[in-house]
Amino acid sequence: MLFGVAALVAQPAGAQMSNETEIKLRAGGFAEGARDLGLGSDEESSEFFTEVHGSLFTRYAPGFSTKLRVQAFYSTGEVFLNTDETPQPSDEYIALREAWIDIGALTSFPGEVMRLGRQRLREDDGIWFDDDALAVRWAFETTLLQWSLGAGQQVEGFRTDDAGVDKDQEDRFYLFGDIGTQYRPGHYLALRAANARDDVDLPREQRRDEPERFREREFTWVSLSLHSDYYDPDARERLAYWVEAFGMTGEETFATRPDPVVGGPVTYTERDNEGVGGSVALRFRPSLQLPAQFGLMYALGSGGTDASGHSETFEQTGLESNRARFTGTRSQIHRFSEAAQFELSNLHVTTAFLSFPAERFDISLIAHQFQRDAEDAPVVSRGLRVDPQPGDDELGQSYDVVISRYFEDFDRVILRESGPSGVVRLRASMFEPGAAYGAGAESTYRAILEMSWKL
Repeated sequence: MLFGVAALVAQPAGAQMSNETEIKLRAGGFAEGARDLGLGSDEESSEFFTEVHGSLFTRYAPGFSTKLRVQAFYSTGEVFLNTDETPQPSDEYIALREAWIDIGALTSFPGEVMRLGRQRLREDDGIWFDDDALAVRWAFETTLLQWSLGAGQQVEGFRTDDAGVDKDQEDRFYLFGDIGTQYRPGHYLALRAANARDDVDLPREQRRDEPERFREREFTWVSLSLHSDYYDPDARERLAYWVEAFGMTGEETFATRPDPVVGGPVTYTERDNEGVGGSVALRFRPSLQLPAQFGLMYALGSGGTDASGHSETFEQTGLESNRARFTGTRSQIHRFSEAAQFELSNLHVTTAFLSFPAERFDISLIAHQFQRDAEDAPVVSRGLRVDPQPGDDELGQSYDVVISRYFEDFDRVILRESGPSGVVRLRASMFEPGAAYGAGAESTYRAILEMSWKL
C-alpha cells in the first residue's frame, strides 16, 4: 500500500497508468521417508497442500513501476517445500512475498533501474542468492555489459505464522555486486562479490539463562566465472558450459556457554575462516532437432580446519536455495539432491544427468555422488536430521527424477502469448547413505506431485 501511495504522488502529469494482475493456484501431495535415515524416531510422512499467489503489477510511466505479491498456504500437516517459502515447517500462513518499486532513468545509461523494497534476490545458479529480503538493488544491463550493486537484509514480520528467518540470518546485513561482459556472442565473463556482517549482541556478563546467539561473523565472498549462459533453458547451443571459482574469507567470534546451573563468565574465541569452492558444468545436445541432452557437473565446498585451528570450511551466503535449471529444462531442481538437499560446505558433488526438453513436457534423470572434503567435519543438509560420523568421507548417492507436463489455455494461444499457463510436475528423489552414516543407516526419499495454474 505504501509503495502504491508513493507512486501515485510521484506520478508525472499525463502519464498513462496500466495494471497487470495475476492469480496462481498450486496444489499437490508431499511424501518423504525418515529424515534421520532410520537411526532415530523419525517416521514416513505424507501431506496434501494448496496455495494461492496473487500479484498486482502497476506501471505508472516508462521506467517507473511497482509490484505487490502475497501468498496464502495451507497443508494437512507441517511441511516445507523449499520453493518460495522460508524453509521452515508450517501448516498454514499468509505471507507478503514482494512489495517493491522500480525507478528507471536515474542516469542516461541504457537498461538501468533501481529496485527498492521487499524483493527476490535471485541468480540463475542459486548458489549465492535466491531468497526474499528487504533490499535496494541498482542494475545496468546492455548487450555487452551488465552490472549491479545492492544492499539488503532479511527481517521478520512477513508471515502470519511467525516463522521468521533462520536464526543465523537475524541481524545480518549484506552488500553485494557483480559485473559481467559478453566477450563474444553467447559467451560471458563475470565477477561477483558479497559481504555479510552480523550485528549481534553477544552475552557480555555472567548469566544463568541462555542467550539466543553465540556466534558473530563477517565474511566476504568473491567469484570469477566463465560461461555460455548455461542456466538459460532456451539456449540453442549444442555445448553449454559453466566454470566458476570462488573463495570466502572472514572472521567469527564465538561466545562459550557458561554452566547452565551455576552460571559463570562468558568466554570468547575468535577464529579466522578462509574457504574455497568451485563449480564446473558441461551439457551436450547431440542434435538441435531432437529433445535429448546429457551433462556432467562437479561442485566443491572446502571443509575442516588447518594445523593452527583456523577454519577452512566454505560457507554459502545464507541467501542461497541451490535450485537451478541445470539440466537444460524449465524445471528448477535442487543441485545437491531433492531428498538430502545438501549445502555446498565440506562437500564434493559429482553429478550426471540425462534430460529431454520439449515444448509440452520435460524429463530430467539425475544421479549424484557425495563425499566430504574433511572426513571428521560436519556437513549441512536441509533434508536430513542426522549428522555423519567421523572417520569416513563417503556420504552416499542420490537419484532424482523430475517430470513436467505443460499446458496452455485457449486464450493465450489465440493471443499468441508465450509461456505455459499451467504445469503438472513430479519431483521424486531417493538418497542412499554411505559409510559415513554408519552401517545401520537406511535410504530415504522425498516426492512432490503438484499442479499449478496461472489465471
